[in-house]
Amino acid sequence: MTDIDMNPTTATATKNKGTKKNRAKRHSAKALAYFALIFTGLLVLAEPWLLIPVAALALAISLWD
Repeated sequence: MTDIDMNPTTATATKNKGTKKNRAKRHSAKALAYFALIFTGLLVLAEPWLLIPVAALALAISLWD
């Protein structure tokens, strides 16, 4: 048995604390992803040939195991 199993009070406090950190990380990651998407869109509008490496990156990410 682990310490978490033996002491449910500590496990709950740790779980809640971790959940808040995970939520903050998710929000930060989401904001960064939207910023990157908007910035990439603006670059593609300025220089249409930049769509080629963006499409290649999207394809590479989709094929990633």
